[in-house]
Amino acid sequence: MGAPRAPFFCLDFEKEQEFISNAVNYFPKSGSTEGSIPMAHRLGGILLALFLVVVLAVPAVNAWSEPVQTKQWSEPEYTEPWSEPEYTEPWSQPEYVDPWAESEYTGLWDPELPGDEPGEIDPFLLDYESLFGPWSIWLGSIPLGGPNVQQGMDQGAVYISPDGTYILQHEAWSQEIVQGNWRLSYPREINGEVVQAIVLLDGPGGSDWAVAPEPGGKIRLLWAMRWDDGSALWFFDSELYR
Repeated sequence: MGAPRAPFFCLDFEKEQEFISNAVNYFPKSGSTEGSIPMAHRLGGILLALFLVVVLAVPAVNAWSEPVQTKQWSEPEYTEPWSEPEYTEPWSQPEYVDPWAESEYTGLWDPELPGDEPGEIDPFLLDYESLFGPWSIWLGSIPLGGPNVQQGMDQGAVYISPDGTYILQHEAWSQEIVQGNWRLSYPREINGEVVQAIVLLDGPGGSDWAVAPEPGGKIRLLWAMRWDDGSALWFFDSELYR
């Protein structure tokens, strides 16, 4: 900060005293013969002199006071001007589908399930009526290690009636003849395969069995291993032939 500026008015002390003395002496004393000015007038002159001294001294005091510090002017911070927001497609309400709506069950394989185009499935795999009638159970050859092989042999027979019943005798499981009811398999029930099988309920060993076609043109006999959740894994048992 630089040196303070010179006061606008500088009061000389000697001139001040002279001014006051002249102001006081302007009025005669009480004992003077030059006039008879009342004491009130004399006091008024003294007060006037003091007032003039104060008025003349104020500019000198203010001239030497500390200047007020003001904040330096600064450039205002630049802000990004308002821009138009990017337009997005408003959300649209999807078509409502009742999750509790009951679908009609036909019991037959639907060839138009997602992922299976009509015409790509062999009709042989869906023709469950061709499974009606008598079938012989053939157990194929089983390797026993090295040159030893257990030759294939007949193991019994199964008869599937169009009225919803069956008769099954499987000598490898039991000598008893089992009779029961059958149903059509659910879509992809047989290990996820696209086939229409006939499920023989409560067959030998207390398991469900299935007579199912395979893509190679053969008919096979399967048995189910049930899990706790009710699903099943189907295992190959033997081939059926006529």
